Amino acid sequence: MAEIDRHSFICGMIAAFGECVAQEVKKIAFSPPFPPSDLKHLEAEAERIMREQGLSFCLEKNPDIPEDKRVYWWVLYKFPEVQSAYARLREKGYNPAWEFEEFKDLLSYGMAWGDGYEQVVPRIRKETSPMDPVTRILFPDDGWPIEKMYKEV
Repeated sequence: MAEIDRHSFICGMIAAFGECVAQEVKKIAFSPPFPPSDLKHLEAEAERIMREQGLSFCLEKNPDIPEDKRVYWWVLYKFPEVQSAYARLREKGYNPAWEFEEFKDLLSYGMAWGDGYEQVVPRIRKETSPMDPVTRILFPDDGWPIEKMYKEV
């Protein structure tokens, strides 16, 4: 079987998650994580896809991840208050690479929102790990999840 092209895979996931955000199925989405060295290869097409979908976006450079393990991702959103909520979590020191649970509501996992949301009982019937193919394709060297480094005080 041919190897999957990582850059195409990342752009495809941006398009898919971007559609979910644009159609208000998700409040926010992250592109797949990628090493900083890939930015120059991805930036033009990824940003084109996000603009075509009418999304706002910002590049998360993760200065809190050690440089030798650092990854970037784009944060895709439609409404500025959602990006502000993401920024507040980051300002509190949370990083989705380590504290993913803190971001689940923003990512709309197991959530219902929009008109009539109060009549829906949101839940995930069975937890699974959607990161398995992402990890296999994007981090064949077992570079994910990133181990959290603790600073001595």
